[in-house]
Amino acid sequence: MRIIAGQHRGRILVNVRDLSVRPTTDRAKQTIFDILSNRLDFDGIEVLDLFSGSGSLGLEAISRGARQVTFVDKSPQSLQVLETNVRTIGCNDQCTSYAADAFWYLKNARRAFDLVFVDPPYRLERIADLPAELFASEALREGTFVVMEHSKESPVRPSESMFEITRKPFGQTIVLVLRTKPKEPIQTSSPTLEG
Repeated sequence: MRIIAGQHRGRILVNVRDLSVRPTTDRAKQTIFDILSNRLDFDGIEVLDLFSGSGSLGLEAISRGARQVTFVDKSPQSLQVLETNVRTIGCNDQCTSYAADAFWYLKNARRAFDLVFVDPPYRLERIADLPAELFASEALREGTFVVMEHSKESPVRPSESMFEITRKPFGQTIVLVLRTKPKEPIQTSSPTLEG
């Protein structure tokens, strides 16, 4: 596994030695970033990498110009590997990591990102809930791009009222590239004045 393009091109990244962690292949990563490069300028963006594992996607974004990446994973082993890869790239000042459950993080997020990677375990029980949870979170605003991977056997159907949707199949994997549509403002009732 390596950095494909940008400032740190060719750097080799360590992988998580855990069969339940399924890293994004270089081929899939190349396609993901080709799609994004046609829609998004990486220079100076802020990125959220959920279920980050080794950090491959977030670190690729840094290599291509992202200003800052927030990594979220609940596995101590994954976070240890991520730390090694951050040191390899030499981008510690651009990275923040949280040992947290992704659903918990989304409920507690207090800032929005330009790009969100979501690479959950394929057998994640609530995988189909992720698009709606993301949309409801403050981590997304209008125009935020979301890249999510899932198995053909675990269908994920984002709502077209929430996202513009592009699907790209890779063998048994589906890559979703979503763009967040405007969120409806919360309606508050104004008190009426009687006079």
